[in-house]
Order: sequence, then structure tokens, then C-alpha cells
Amino acid sequence: MPTGPACNLRRTPASLDFDFEGSPGRVTLEVEGTVGTVTIIAAKYDGEAIAPLPATEITFTIVSGISHLSVVYAFSDTANGKGTLKEKCAGRTRLIDVRAGEPAVLYRIRAKVTT
Repeated sequence: MPTGPACNLRRTPASLDFDFEGSPGRVTLEVEGTVGTVTIIAAKYDGEAIAPLPATEITFTIVSGISHLSVVYAFSDTANGKGTLKEKCAGRTRLIDVRAGEPAVLYRIRAKVTT
């Protein structure tokens, strides 16, 4: 049986306005290498640096509305490296693939309060 907090984020591939959707609150994302290893070497959420880095996971608090998460990945295989960004939660939600050809990425996150 999976353990950990309930998953919050989900991928929204049909949206042109945001990449992920969830609820406001704390979230931890982790990256796993599928071709070589992958590390997060820089990250900012809504303009604020996320620390400590480098690391394979980052934790931040999602705010209401549409916000930005910028991430810079480092790949051990600088030409063909690949990995998967997941939410660290009970279901380990797979969010998106990452690759060495695009090491710096800006993700848009939409969070809305449900009543």
C-alpha cells in the first residue's frame, strides 16, 4: 500500500495556460533518471529560490492562481540524458519527462481553492 501524503498535482497537456494543476499547499517534486542520472541544480518558485540544491527533490508551497516554477536540470549523460519529474506522494504521480536537450524549463502551475 502506498505511503506518504496524497498527491496534489496533475499534468494538464490540453491547457495552453498552465502545465500542472492542483490545490494550494506544500508539495515535493522529485526527478529520476531514466538515461543516466538527473539532478536539479537550480529552482525558483514564484521568483523565490528553492534550497538546498543541487538535489533530486525540491519542496515548496503552491499559492492560489497561476504561478511559475523554473528548474535547471543537470544530466550525467549531457547528450542523451533523460528522466521523469514526479510528485513525491502516495501515488508518485508522474508529471513530465525531462531531457538533456532542454535542461532549463519553466513550468506554469494553476492552483485553485475548492470549497
